[in-house]
Amino acid sequence: MIDQRNAPILTTRLSAGPAMYLRKLIVSLCILVGISLLLSGIGFWAHQNSEFHTKRNRIANQMLTEFISLRADKQRLKVWLAEYLLTDDANTAFRDTLFGRMQQQLHTLDQLAIRDQLYSTSEQDLLLIMQQVKVISLLQSNLHTLEHALKTREIAAYQDDLERWRTLISLFDKFQDTDLSELLQQAIADQKQRASSTEADALSAVQQVQHTMLLISLLGLLFAIVIGWHLSRALSQPLQRLLDGTKQLQQGNFAHRIQEQGPTEFAELARQFNLMSGYIEAFARQEKQSQLATEQRVQARTAELQQALAQLHETEHRQKQLLTDISHELRTPATSIQGEAEISLRGKDKDSAEYKEAFGRILAASQQLSRRIEDLLLLARGEERLLHVHLQRISVFDFQTLATATVQQQLSSGYQLALNMPAKLPADAWLLLDADKFASVLRIITDNAQQYAATNPQLQLSLALSDNELQLELCDQGIGINAEEQERLFQRHFRGTAARNARPDGLGIGLCIAKAIMEAQDGTIELHPNQPQGTRVRLSLPLFSGTQHENTDY
Repeated sequence: MIDQRNAPILTTRLSAGPAMYLRKLIVSLCILVGISLLLSGIGFWAHQNSEFHTKRNRIANQMLTEFISLRADKQRLKVWLAEYLLTDDANTAFRDTLFGRMQQQLHTLDQLAIRDQLYSTSEQDLLLIMQQVKVISLLQSNLHTLEHALKTREIAAYQDDLERWRTLISLFDKFQDTDLSELLQQAIADQKQRASSTEADALSAVQQVQHTMLLISLLGLLFAIVIGWHLSRALSQPLQRLLDGTKQLQQGNFAHRIQEQGPTEFAELARQFNLMSGYIEAFARQEKQSQLATEQRVQARTAELQQALAQLHETEHRQKQLLTDISHELRTPATSIQGEAEISLRGKDKDSAEYKEAFGRILAASQQLSRRIEDLLLLARGEERLLHVHLQRISVFDFQTLATATVQQQLSSGYQLALNMPAKLPADAWLLLDADKFASVLRIITDNAQQYAATNPQLQLSLALSDNELQLELCDQGIGINAEEQERLFQRHFRGTAARNARPDGLGIGLCIAKAIMEAQDGTIELHPNQPQGTRVRLSLPLFSGTQHENTDY
């Protein structure tokens, strides 16, 4: 609470405090702006001064380069003249090129000298430039006279070669009682001295600007440090208390309060901050209670929705699997029926025995189709019901006949099946097998072999027996399998890269169903690479021997 007697004093502090800080800030800002303007002005002057000396040095170096090039071309022209006097068959095109180049060089020197006069810094510098202008003018006149003498063949009037050589050399080396070689050499020397002088002036100007800007920058930095130290000393503690209070609020400690002390404006700010913290604390407490009640209702509702969603996903998954399995499982017997009908109708009329045999195969395939529909319906209701197999005793001989007939019936025309069967089968060996479901496995692997070995229709069916196991292998020479994908080929809907490239419309459920059927009969199915190419599908079943007195249903 503020005492009424101290109210006028506090009011005065509240009004004077901000004015004091505002005045300090305005003064500091004005000084900083002044320093910035001064630095900008010095920078602009430095740029102009540096640009002036740089251009002056560039012109001097260009004139030096042109003088040196002119001297070199003049020497080349003298060599050409000597060749001309000795052989009287010199290259005049080369001579004309030299004259053109020298004229261009003198023209460039003349233009550079005019520009150089604008950048002269003293009377002596200007006199040196004018001296170079006279040299350029004299060289232009000499070049014109020499060109006229060589191109108009005035020199041909001299019959004596020695006299002709002396005349031409005099035109090269002397003109208007002036030794041109010495004059050009002196001009190059003067220009070298002037280029060095202009370069030194440019470096000196840059160094002067650097020193000036460094001094002003140091003064500005020193002033900024002093002002910053003074302001931070006056503001650091109140601001630190406010910063600590905001951190407490950020961390959720809404009960934190800061001390209401220091300059009046900061004390008022602290009081307002404490009031705000109290309001936030009350609101946060109320919001937390409301949020807790809402979370409890949301958790209960979420659990109900998750349960309903899981049931919905399960139903949808079963429907999708049903459609997928139907499209794959019905294709095999339907293709068999269609193939038998086409073969029966193809060609000339057949006798009734052949038609009966074909109708019998069609009937068998239709019955197989009916059984597959029943199995797929069971798969839609639950895969465990599909795997409820009816195992019956079957001899090894009957098993061989069943396997050979099923594979041959499934093969399309054009495919060749090689049989590798034991010469003699044990009479007392038998298996427990659901023949219909095992025939489905054979149709699945035979169909895969046809689909993925279309370019090499050579298949081999092998049968091998051991003491307690029977192994049936179907080998093709198709696309083969990838070792990295071998373990995943029995997963539902998974298809290898090579299989997708060879047959994009496959669904990838045949091997999954085949594996489930084999495991239900205590058997296994394995895929291995065939040599030199292709795939070997190995079906293994437990083998029994002796007498069996009862059938077993699982």
